[in-house]
Amino acid sequence: MTRGGARDRFWGLPLSAWVQIVAITALMIALFRFNLVRLWGKTNPFNGQDSNWQHSIFVPLIGIYYLYIHRDELLRAAAMPQRPERSIRVLSLIGIALMALACVGFLANGETGTPLMLAGLLGLGLAIPAAIPRSGALGAVLLAEGLLVFAYGIWPGQNDYVKDLGMVITVFGVATLLAGWPVMKVAWFPIAFLVVALPWPELVYSRLASPLQRIAASVAVGTLRLSGVTAQNYGTKIMMFGQGGVPRVLNVAEACAGLKSVMTFLMVGGTVAFLSQRPLWEKVIITLSAIPIAIFCNVMRVAGQGVLDFYWSHEVSEGFAHQFVGLIMIIPGFFLILLVGWILDRLFIEELDRDRLALAGNNNRIAGPRTPAPPSSAAPARTNKRVIVEVPRKPPAGESPPTEPAHAAIQVATPGEPVAPANVPAPSAPAPATKPTSTPKPAPPPVSTLKAPPPPAARDRATGGNGGVAIPPSTLK
Repeated sequence: MTRGGARDRFWGLPLSAWVQIVAITALMIALFRFNLVRLWGKTNPFNGQDSNWQHSIFVPLIGIYYLYIHRDELLRAAAMPQRPERSIRVLSLIGIALMALACVGFLANGETGTPLMLAGLLGLGLAIPAAIPRSGALGAVLLAEGLLVFAYGIWPGQNDYVKDLGMVITVFGVATLLAGWPVMKVAWFPIAFLVVALPWPELVYSRLASPLQRIAASVAVGTLRLSGVTAQNYGTKIMMFGQGGVPRVLNVAEACAGLKSVMTFLMVGGTVAFLSQRPLWEKVIITLSAIPIAIFCNVMRVAGQGVLDFYWSHEVSEGFAHQFVGLIMIIPGFFLILLVGWILDRLFIEELDRDRLALAGNNNRIAGPRTPAPPSSAAPARTNKRVIVEVPRKPPAGESPPTEPAHAAIQVATPGEPVAPANVPAPSAPAPATKPTSTPKPAPPPVSTLKAPPPPAARDRATGGNGGVAIPPSTLK
């Protein structure tokens, strides 16, 4: 807990925001309590009724972790002002196009009842945020349409999947209406990802499983032939001929069609894609690549079961090995998804990053080496002045002592300025270069000459009796 102004803050949000979150969560649980209880009883990994959807419990946990690692972006987005967004209009137009296609499909199948009316109402509702591209308009429309779809799933649709889909749309609408579109640009994935956890209707599952069964049987027969087994497939059945021509039949059941692998790998692919820093189109490609990868892994699993059945025994292939091979295939599937991401990283380089690097290099070449920043006014500036003191030396025997005044022995100069002794005139500007003569030029006088200090009495007379060193004011800077 941190103190933010006059209010307490928990994880970056004020206490009032957490009260709203808890209240809205309680209302959503009360409204969709029957859906949540049914989903838990069907998909929980402990005693769930459908083993094909036991991965569903991990989907909301992944979404919560996604929000946690993007918490700083969410807090910055929450402080942004609300304004018309082009992406809202684009999203609304895409929804209208999808509803139009749904209406065409219903008409092609001779459906002119409630489903056609529902699709038409949803498309007309999305016309509002398309005309007014604001988060409030989009959130209100999605909230109303989610409740409408949920009500249709209760009656007359009587479809659990439609009710679950209405629940997800309602959650998306509430979040958009309260948090705003800048926040939903970050938080849309955990809500949309919930669709992966919803069990499909039995009719849809059976229609999708049938072609996958035939694909698995055909590819498994080809793999068995490569391993030296004489095999032939008839629909979803695989017939193998052993020694003596005795046939052995394997049936690719609906549970072996691979739909369970498809949904599990979609969850893994979405997790790998959206928990990384990538462009959106790369995330979509990695997520969708999980579908063919799941089909490939399931085909290899069926082929492996056939090899075990032929070379080992039927009991081994139908017993523990059947479940164990299914779990083992998750490992190569996971690495294949990582391989897709690695290929995208090597094939595509963002032009934005390349331009930034080039611009930074140009700026460094133009600016040259960095100069130190000037000192701040809080601290006194340090001067780099040199003080050159000429101390008279003791004259040799037979010479008279020097007669220059004592105050001329001290000179002060700034760095880079030559200092000449008091009894020597300052050097003039250098003459143009001429051809050197045979007569050598006299050496320039030294900048400073060290001499022995005078007796105390002479120093007192020269400095006025203060025992110090006289420094003319004009020489100090």
